[in-house]
Amino acid sequence: MESYDVQTPFEPMQQGGQGYEGRYRFSESIEVTQYHCHDYYELYIHLHGGQYMGVDNKIYTLKPNQVFILPPFCMHGLSCTSELRNYERAFLNCSPEVMSNLGCGQLDLNQFFHACASGGHYTYQLSDADAERFVHCVRQIEASDSREMDAVERLQAYSYMIILVNLLCQVIRRTVPVQDETGTNSVIQEVLTYINNHYTQQLRISDLAHRFGVSESYLSHEFSRFTNRSIYDYILYRRVTLARRQMLGEDSLNAIAYQCGFNDYSNFLRSFTRIAGISPSKYRKQLLQYSHRELN
Repeated sequence: MESYDVQTPFEPMQQGGQGYEGRYRFSESIEVTQYHCHDYYELYIHLHGGQYMGVDNKIYTLKPNQVFILPPFCMHGLSCTSELRNYERAFLNCSPEVMSNLGCGQLDLNQFFHACASGGHYTYQLSDADAERFVHCVRQIEASDSREMDAVERLQAYSYMIILVNLLCQVIRRTVPVQDETGTNSVIQEVLTYINNHYTQQLRISDLAHRFGVSESYLSHEFSRFTNRSIYDYILYRRVTLARRQMLGEDSLNAIAYQCGFNDYSNFLRSFTRIAGISPSKYRKQLLQYSHRELN
């Protein structure tokens, strides 16, 4: 049985690679992942076998040929009532730097996709023909990634990525976004919204349960079922994610720790290292080295 890593790596996209990766996958059996986020875009198409996809505080019933546009640091994860069977999907992971290049100086794709996400528009339904084009591009990118590429071959991979993002831009312009399932578990969605807006503050399960009129046991159980994370772990993950985003700035690590809701630096150091698998200082060094390096 295939399984996702429960701790998604926090290294920036293109650590020693190309800044992108295309993957087509079919799994006879797979465990669902925890809610997580990346430092890069994930352009994901669901083909078969999934039940639900959660994005921030929204949850969507998965249908064949449904595409998701997930910008950097967007919380998301699969959700289901049982183990997934015959799960088929394809995706392109792409760093913001590469995404900027794909606009060819004509369209700021980072701004374009972030504007969609800020409006709560994450997912669209593709036609069979568009879904086939999407998967074809991903598989061509994946094939090129399996060998050493010269400049001409790298240009060819870029051409497939441009076709793919152009397809998504056209879909966004001409179709209506898929709406989330507001009635799936409205209480937990409301709790998620509240936590997403207040996770740098002191939050206790007892206070959350009282605020939303449910028992602590119900809240803990349903939240874990919804996100595959405990409330405590989810809050820590959001705080560490915020810290990652702020590390490109000039604030000290100690100041960032307090801004993100940690009462002291030792707690921040321990939490960041446990979740990220690397200390804050080492992560910041890698992040700065990557952000200042031009793509070859």
